[in-house]
Amino acid sequence: MAIDLQTVLDSNSRLANVKTPLVALFVGATSGIGLGALKEFAQHASDPRVYIVARNAKTAGAIVEELHVLNPRGRYEIIEKNVSLVKDAEAVAEFVKTKESSLDLLFLSVGFVSLDGRQDTTEGLDASMTTRYYSRIRITQLLLPLLRRAKSPHVVSILAGGMEGSLQEDDLDLRQAKNWSVARASVHSATIGTLALERLAAESPRVSFVHAYPGMVATPLFDRLASGIAGFILRCFLAPVIRLFSRSATEAGQRGLFLATSARYSVDDGIVPLGAVVTGGSLQKGVRSNGGKGIFLVGASGDIADNEKVLMPLRKRDMEKKVWEHTEAVFDSVR
Repeated sequence: MAIDLQTVLDSNSRLANVKTPLVALFVGATSGIGLGALKEFAQHASDPRVYIVARNAKTAGAIVEELHVLNPRGRYEIIEKNVSLVKDAEAVAEFVKTKESSLDLLFLSVGFVSLDGRQDTTEGLDASMTTRYYSRIRITQLLLPLLRRAKSPHVVSILAGGMEGSLQEDDLDLRQAKNWSVARASVHSATIGTLALERLAAESPRVSFVHAYPGMVATPLFDRLASGIAGFILRCFLAPVIRLFSRSATEAGQRGLFLATSARYSVDDGIVPLGAVVTGGSLQKGVRSNGGKGIFLVGASGDIADNEKVLMPLRKRDMEKKVWEHTEAVFDSVR
């Protein structure tokens, strides 16, 4: 069932009814969807405490100033780290753990895509897969103790929920040149992301996990896809056309906060979720993956994305375990 924008806005406005301070960490919120969700959260939360990851704290200062205008009662702090490195992702989580005893919302929308080919970091990992998978999972894993202490904890990963595909099972980090491509890295990150989040969800049944596909959104990502002549053509000719058929970053952010606060995507543990309460059948309860043991996979219009035809065979081959063993090996290798 597609969710209309007015329903989204009505639900988001109810966040003001939560009078206790809400603590949130936004990773990837200096532009695009994440920034839209961050502004929506700051505007509607009664007394927010927000941590914002940015590669450049000075540049991100303007965002904090805008947030103070939206909600002067809020506390906003920038964490200057580059999460294209797993070590920096770990530092983000450890910083939040020194500041807070619980975490209500972890919003992950960071990403890097390049048409210039695979770009390895100093850790030997592809930067696009690190931002879209390794760093997201590492931050989530390390912050689970804080999330478990919150009354209605939510983790939202904006990427490609419901669009999972086949895996290069003998080369999960796509290290071999013959296996890497922009499309394969994207599908790969989404697929292993869903499997890893399903595992974390099984370990933390009170935490609501959402993996969402936002659809076409007009974000600055189009301007950073490639360099040289290809980049010029994309920025000047293709990107403006694509934006004509794209959702605005503002609306995408509004829908992002809805994913993070609505009862539709909250586990049923008897605790009232942050935003709208499902009453009178006005909003159907979402269905989680893996027979209700996993995460909410959500499409561009807020509809539940059923991709069991892809995920079930992967589970039967025990790929969740193989993906997790690979992930832990990667984390060990960068320490």
